[in-house]
Amino acid sequence: MFKNYFKLAVRNIGRKKLYTVINLAGLSVASAFCILVYWYVQHEQSFDRFHVNEKQLYRLEFNDFFNPGKEEMKTSFFSFMMKNSEQKNMIQTPVILAGELQRNFPEIEHTVRVMPGYETIVRVNNQSFKEQNNSAFADADFFKVFNFPLKEGNPSSVLAGRNQIVLSEAAATKYYGKSDPIGKTILLPTRDSALFTVSGVAKDFPANSSFRFDLIMPRESVPDYAEEVSKGLNTFSDLLIIQLKKGTDVHLFQQKLDAFGRKYFASVLKEWAAFPNSDVKPENFHIFLRPYSDAHYNVSYGWGHYTDLKNIYQLSCLAIVILLIACLNYILLTLTGTVSRSHEIGIRKTIGAARKQIILQFYIETQILSFLSVLIGFILAVICLPLFNSLTGSAMQLAFFSFKDLILLLFALGFILGILSGIYPALVMSGLKPLNMMRKFSAYRLNPYLSRALVIAQFSVCIILIISSLVISSQMRYMNKTELGFDSDQVISIQNPYGFENSSNIFQLRDRFFHYASMEPAFEDITSTWFQYQGYNTNGHLI
Repeated sequence: MFKNYFKLAVRNIGRKKLYTVINLAGLSVASAFCILVYWYVQHEQSFDRFHVNEKQLYRLEFNDFFNPGKEEMKTSFFSFMMKNSEQKNMIQTPVILAGELQRNFPEIEHTVRVMPGYETIVRVNNQSFKEQNNSAFADADFFKVFNFPLKEGNPSSVLAGRNQIVLSEAAATKYYGKSDPIGKTILLPTRDSALFTVSGVAKDFPANSSFRFDLIMPRESVPDYAEEVSKGLNTFSDLLIIQLKKGTDVHLFQQKLDAFGRKYFASVLKEWAAFPNSDVKPENFHIFLRPYSDAHYNVSYGWGHYTDLKNIYQLSCLAIVILLIACLNYILLTLTGTVSRSHEIGIRKTIGAARKQIILQFYIETQILSFLSVLIGFILAVICLPLFNSLTGSAMQLAFFSFKDLILLLFALGFILGILSGIYPALVMSGLKPLNMMRKFSAYRLNPYLSRALVIAQFSVCIILIISSLVISSQMRYMNKTELGFDSDQVISIQNPYGFENSSNIFQLRDRFFHYASMEPAFEDITSTWFQYQGYNTNGHLI
């Protein structure tokens, strides 16, 4: 029986070529967009979940008492789904806090401090390389807590020495080519000419990792590390990741940690509360634990990767809307095409076909079209994946998804398309009265109220999407073409390599720049500025 249904369905689909092409085009484009959005959501949800101890890893953060004023949260349609992702907490911690927590809380198995580096000059064999936003200083347990595989080196000892350094495969190839980098030296002139020995080579960090470093050095190798320790709670520079022991009650531990924080930071809070017009209230200070795999959804500054949850919800809703539009278009075309099939239905009912058999026949036709559309949509999605990556800032690849997951995705999407598009037309057409059609040779006409409602709904959604696209495009053109008041191509920004603790070197270098600019005719003017960014004070020079 099903074999006959399938043959009839294929015959009917092939007989109406224009009808088939129009439906395939609409459903394929909708399927392609849904597949791309699904891949994007899956990719974002996979961030930082590949670590073995992922469920025991938490990022420590606390409310920002450097900027205690409450910032007004922007409300949106998705606000109720955002939870605390838009909470802007302080994620930079004092350098001595990790040791204090390790000593006071037996629930903690490991603590890892990570201090990202923003710009580094690397000298290898008399060659200089400028590295930016891809280096970090971390504790010795970094490769024990995080499952970043080492191609060479022991995870327990690669960062044990003060002047050891771990390179990524990409960095090792860039610096040393095909030769073995282990045991070779690297000079970092911007860190008081520190000389490091390569102790390990890590495989390139995956694209779904918040941390993606090419150079990792011991936290103690920072030149002013001893001074940072001596200043205690007066320096905030480290991201702090905590690994709890299995079986730890996180809620209870959070309460204990919060109580400890109020006592530990009491002196700092009291000092800030004493400032004129200060909004700091020590009793409102809290320490938070955020699951490590959820940290990239949080808006707090200084984290390696950030994804706005609103973008995910908006793309998901848009995919659903486009899918519904495509299904609505199929339903309208199918119902308006019943004129040519009404007599077929009348004849089949007259010779004894049951209604469920007619429903099944029309549904199988729709299901075949749906699966064909999904296959074509999959090909379109693969072709458009690089463009989608550039628009979303993602780095997805087809290899990220297993063959089993892809098959399940295509089957599920095809089945959903078939249900949404095929059930209603099948029910309507199977309910036609055979005697009326056979006696009066009349054809089925779509209910005018239903057709108007469907057409109005379809066109309304399309017009809204078109207007929204035009508005966004206009805003982007405005941002790209608006005059800034200066020629940005003629302005150079130079960051001072010295930390804010080395004030004498900072101002000495600044004065040298000013003197050089006054003697060089290529420079029209020079200025300097001091700014604070992501918990770090940095001195920058604009020329």
